[in-house]
Amino acid sequence: MKIKELKKLYKYDDRKNAFVVDVQLEDYRDAYSEWDFSPFTNRDLDEDLTDYLLECSYEIPIKYDMIIDFHILNQSKNKVREEKSVIGMHNYFGYQLRKLKKRKIRVVRDMVTFLIIGSILLLAGFYLDEFFKETLLLSVLSEGFFIGGWVMIWEMFSAWLFDLKEVRSRFKHFERLNDSTIVYSYGKD
Repeated sequence: MKIKELKKLYKYDDRKNAFVVDVQLEDYRDAYSEWDFSPFTNRDLDEDLTDYLLECSYEIPIKYDMIIDFHILNQSKNKVREEKSVIGMHNYFGYQLRKLKKRKIRVVRDMVTFLIIGSILLLAGFYLDEFFKETLLLSVLSEGFFIGGWVMIWEMFSAWLFDLKEVRSRFKHFERLNDSTIVYSYGKD
């Protein structure tokens, strides 16, 4: 999407070179999961809000900063709750980043495992085919090793090309959300 079109969808702050994502809430609690009753600094964000913020981040080019502007309609300014809410959001984004780091490690570990198992199966198939007399049972077994080996190698490439790419993309956008400026507006302005 072109920048002119994005500036029609989002406010743009020329001083900060950032797009402003507006979120309208009835009160502070609406930003958080209704099932999570922990204090604001440790609460999960509402799933729909998280999806919305991620979609906005995907839509806005990564070279631009984001400002998340929460419009609180039914409450007056409460500096303490506002600060706790901002800390809670950054904690939530940090938590998501930690989860994605762990997932990335799992994907890389799976890739290495697939490569090792695939290589072993291919070598076993090669040695069975090369050094043992040709019998029907050994021929079927050797072909099974070849097929299994290539499937494992394909799984490694699949994890590398698809899973790891998706994890890196989500990580980049959660990092952006974590670094974004969070501001609050009050009333129906």
